[in-house]
Amino acid sequence: PYLSLYKIYVHKKRNIMRVTNRNASTSNAPVCIRSRSLISACFTPCIDFDITPEMEEENVVKFKEVHDDPADENEVVLVGEERHFEEAIEVEGCKQILAALTEEEKGHLSDAHMTLRYFRAEKGNIPHAISKIKASLAWRRDFEVEKIKNCFTPSGDITMRKIIAQENETGKIYARGYDRDGRAILYLHPGLENSNNEMNNMRHLVYSLERAIATTAKKSGKEKFNIVISYKGFKLKNAPAISVVRHTVDILQNHYPERMYRAYVCDPPLVFRTFWSIVKPFIDPVTRDKLQFCHGKAGRHVLMERFDLETTERCACGTRELRAFNSTEYLNAPLWKTFDE
Repeated sequence: PYLSLYKIYVHKKRNIMRVTNRNASTSNAPVCIRSRSLISACFTPCIDFDITPEMEEENVVKFKEVHDDPADENEVVLVGEERHFEEAIEVEGCKQILAALTEEEKGHLSDAHMTLRYFRAEKGNIPHAISKIKASLAWRRDFEVEKIKNCFTPSGDITMRKIIAQENETGKIYARGYDRDGRAILYLHPGLENSNNEMNNMRHLVYSLERAIATTAKKSGKEKFNIVISYKGFKLKNAPAISVVRHTVDILQNHYPERMYRAYVCDPPLVFRTFWSIVKPFIDPVTRDKLQFCHGKAGRHVLMERFDLETTERCACGTRELRAFNSTEYLNAPLWKTFDE
């Protein structure tokens, strides 16, 4: 089934591969992946790489020119994140997870590393990883993630576009800039909440997560993003309902595992303690360990280690006054661009 969707170029000697989705919209970039063993694991059911013709040398040269050209805005090189296990173990785990999926489920995989992230998130427990990834693939279909993700493309869903535009207009969530390793920074401003529609809130969250993922992949080939939470102007009246908190945590933990690198809570006010006592029980220990509370000089030092403070916002100890967020400009830019990029 993948053969009808993908053009696959293989150069065995150089251990590189280029996979281009033929049916993708213009906002979906081709993917060049250097880990042949991992990609082989993902595509083995439909392609025998031992008999796949190698590219002619002239085509390898053309491929290299495209791949090495930083001006090619459609090129994404996935280099992944730090390994949790030896490569052979991760490859075998991906094969077993993929073998347990139906052809329809395989067609809904978000990217070539999705099976690997679930394998790592479940600490190598394959039955658990299979159960979790199947649930997420069903959720992505039912929640219409692709429709949300692509709603600002020329052929995007107009109704979804209006929903995301309305949710985003105050600038309560957006991607802007990167950490020192090229992972996008997703800014959350709870004090700018402008909606009490839980479903639309979650759609906007998913759009924002997908954008942070796309920008990170384009910038560095990494798979994780950072979250910076600014509580400027936050009051308890801005606090979301418990159902919204539960829904948010469920999406982040169960459907975007191994995606968040760190979350920085910057200068939370005293009133935040009450909110945190409510939220904390819903967050698993692994996610809690990724949360860092940044106060004063110590907080500044933490942020300075991870970010270039000349490019971060004031709420994250930024040293320059950056341009004010413009929602219209942001939403109409390509998905793989952060604001003001």
